[in-house]
Amino acid sequence: MILVVVEGGDDAFLRAVAEARASGARVVDGFRARGAGVVCAGTVTGLEDAAAAVLAAVEGAGLVVAARADRDTIDRLCDDLRRLGPLDHRTADRPSSPELTAEETALLALLRDGCSLGDAARRLHVSRRTADRRLAAARAKLGVTSTAEALVRTAG
Repeated sequence: MILVVVEGGDDAFLRAVAEARASGARVVDGFRARGAGVVCAGTVTGLEDAAAAVLAAVEGAGLVVAARADRDTIDRLCDDLRRLGPLDHRTADRPSSPELTAEETALLALLRDGCSLGDAARRLHVSRRTADRRLAAARAKLGVTSTAEALVRTAG
């Protein structure tokens, strides 16, 4: 099953759609189609769109999603889709100088000071899962694959 979430520009989304077509899939607009061999291509701007996309995937359709929603919605969508199969999450076209949120910066500061993720979550009065999502979002924005790299990148 094809599961692709694109956070890049429109060109990256169109490339992903073209790849799905080249694989022999029947690509349809929107998230209403169901069944094997169909790939739904559409934009997720909020929770309703994300739910429709996940439902289509649960019912057998592949997905190519242009992610234009807030960070938490995109993270939830990706988490849900990873439960269904391998997810191709493309973020290559993101801005080169990312702006971390205040929450992401605070989390990284606590981790840099030696707190575990669980301790940092408690200090910030958020769940461990929320802290994990914030950390993943910060790593993605920074273009790194490990927490250590994120800490080095944001030090000083």
